[in-house]
Amino acid sequence: MSKIPFKVSARTAKLIGLENFSNEEGAIIELVKNTYDADSANCILLFDLVYTETLNKEGERLFQTDKQNSKIYIIDNGVGMTKDIISNQWMTIGTDDKLYQHLSDNGRVKTGAKGIGRFALNRLGLITELLTISKKTSEGLFWKVNWSDFDQTGTTVSEVEADLENRDNLNLKTEILNKFSDNERLIKLLNKSSFDTGTIIEISELNDNWESDQLNNLFSNLEMLLPPKEQSDFEIHLFSNTDGENFGKVKTVYYDDYDYKLEAKYKGNEDGNVEVIISRNELDIESIENRYSEVFDFDPMKKHPYRLEDFRKKSITITKPLSSILSKDVDFNLISKVGKFNFSFYFLKNTISDDKQDGDLKKYPYKSFSSASRKAWLKRFGGVKIFRDDFRIRPYGENGQDWLKLGERQSQSPGGAGQRLGGYRIRPNQIAGTINISRLDNLSFQDKSGREGIIENDVFLLFENIIKELISFFEKDRNTIMYHFSELNKKKNKEAEAKRKAQEEAERIRKEKEDKENGQEGEKSTDSSSSTNTEETLAEGVEILTRELDEKDEEIRLLRNLASVGLIISSFAHEVKSLRSRLIPRTSFLLRELKIHLNEKELDKLLDKDDNPFYMIKLIQEEDTKLKHWLEYSLNTLKRDKRERSNLNFGDYFEKFKSTWSKALEQRNIKINLKGNNDSANVIRAFEVDMDSIFNNLLSNSMNYLKGVKGKQKLIEIEWGKIGDNIEIKFSDNGKGLDEQYVDNPEEIFKLLESSKKDKKGDTIGTGLGLYIVKSIIEEYNNSSISIIGIKEGLKHKIKFKTR
Repeated sequence: MSKIPFKVSARTAKLIGLENFSNEEGAIIELVKNTYDADSANCILLFDLVYTETLNKEGERLFQTDKQNSKIYIIDNGVGMTKDIISNQWMTIGTDDKLYQHLSDNGRVKTGAKGIGRFALNRLGLITELLTISKKTSEGLFWKVNWSDFDQTGTTVSEVEADLENRDNLNLKTEILNKFSDNERLIKLLNKSSFDTGTIIEISELNDNWESDQLNNLFSNLEMLLPPKEQSDFEIHLFSNTDGENFGKVKTVYYDDYDYKLEAKYKGNEDGNVEVIISRNELDIESIENRYSEVFDFDPMKKHPYRLEDFRKKSITITKPLSSILSKDVDFNLISKVGKFNFSFYFLKNTISDDKQDGDLKKYPYKSFSSASRKAWLKRFGGVKIFRDDFRIRPYGENGQDWLKLGERQSQSPGGAGQRLGGYRIRPNQIAGTINISRLDNLSFQDKSGREGIIENDVFLLFENIIKELISFFEKDRNTIMYHFSELNKKKNKEAEAKRKAQEEAERIRKEKEDKENGQEGEKSTDSSSSTNTEETLAEGVEILTRELDEKDEEIRLLRNLASVGLIISSFAHEVKSLRSRLIPRTSFLLRELKIHLNEKELDKLLDKDDNPFYMIKLIQEEDTKLKHWLEYSLNTLKRDKRERSNLNFGDYFEKFKSTWSKALEQRNIKINLKGNNDSANVIRAFEVDMDSIFNNLLSNSMNYLKGVKGKQKLIEIEWGKIGDNIEIKFSDNGKGLDEQYVDNPEEIFKLLESSKKDKKGDTIGTGLGLYIVKSIIEEYNNSSISIIGIKEGLKHKIKFKTR
């Protein structure tokens, strides 16, 4: 009997490889990991992008990546590759080199193991060229592959070939400088680093559009790729020829403005112990000592680690066998398979009103902090992330992903930290954390086939529970401290205690009512203490008032932030006015001076349009005109007389409104039609700034709805007139209409934080404030109202202002 081998078609091998990279960012990150495995000190990502400019039917300028002429470079100064490595490892699909050779020459634990990372190159572009100088042989090599060769019909993977040749006197630094001699930041980096060995990868005929949004997302993801500590031996840099100012060195995430920090270290089976260090940074020690010292009269606060001297030390250390923090029913064999790990956990409350439900804001001696700064940081870096050998494993903690299900846990016990002892559970939107594991120490944690996460076997599920138990160390500590401050407050503040009790009673009655409705009356329903109808009504009222207060708080916070923007503009009004007055003349003067020395018509014949200085200055002039318009609008809103109540004639107001917005509307090819007059009947007593808030927001919404509309004149129409006791205003556009999600209930769009403004991936990018503000202001005018009366062929609002 003869033996015959299996064959793999080249296309199938390529598809299997590409399956590992769900998007372009994943492919870039895979290649960055390769540079780390090569003992590189620097990984440089260079985006040499070319954009094409086109005009749509409406005359709007559109920019798109010219994929044929754009390139991506991935450069490292690692150990490079020899001919042998290129032939036997780089070009061997599924090589097991990294599987068995765990450590690099410099002792780094290699991040890959499956040997299919080179398909990341194909995910990014069709052609790959590579220059490398090996540390072992010092020889220079050039390698090139056309990935389309894998797609030829009937070709097996062993029939696809790449070019490989020697390059004498190859100098990587010179190669880079020859291509990017005008990039000063790159030159500065090259001058302080050695590139005697390493690799330059050039990817061309790109597959993806690399616009500013994609580059920003990639840069943010790279910031989260490395754990939040000083990485002294590996740096990532990102440069783009189209954006010389942004990007640069990717800084690892570090934050020291936390309330609590928990660090846990488990050494595996060495001693079986887990060491936990809890650092407290939430409360003001001086205030505790001077104004809250009675808290130490409670018995639990007289003992370690809750004494005043313990607070002064700022951190406490607990060492326990790992098995002792888990249930006795847990399989000991599973615990032994978990392996060594480190866990760092941060708690940052993002608003001081977290515990307002518990009463007086001064109940706890909090340190002050910047709410906006914390929210911004948590938005980018929140969530618990897992790092294996110093590289993040996606998607754990990405965009705050709650893989530990802390939110579900908190919803079962939603009270604040000052509630009953043992009841406090942390919210997932207030935390950040990192878990460090290793290929060498955590053998049970294997990647899923798609490299998006770890296989959820029994050991990993146990690991999740271990992490939650470690988090509970922090929860118990904070709960104990806050509970006793809360008890102290009860003694001092009877009013706050009365409110707290009312809320507790309301919650109890609500649950009791729910149980009745669900047919789970149980023992309490037959109890004589069952609530009466009056008590249920009062409880419902308390809940409604509490909810309304929470909504108002949220609104006030948002409006406070927006007001801050206005204050900043106001502070610089003088400088902004000066800048506005210089905007247009500066380019006019420049054009006039240029015409003295150059013949514009001759240059038109000799040069491409994009190289003609007259054309370039006119483009700048167009941008300056737009900027001038926006500055005028910003300054206009600061006028004092707009904030005084006066007789406002809608006819005059809308004429001025149209004039203010005319330039911006022209640039977007939008026409505004007014239907009405300035008769004395169309007058109400109003603040002009309120009308600005209403109609600017409606206009902004219409501009968004008109975006992308083709084949007809973009139109915004405002019609007004006196009808009975009301002045009715119809504000409409002929845009794409209200989103499908609001068709059944259009009034939803007026709610706080509701927004139909989304990006290409469907993520909400609007604030959800505009129409909420519109409705809030209108209703303050003697119960005036706004409603939506058309949603399909454009959006149409009707506003009724009461005149009596």
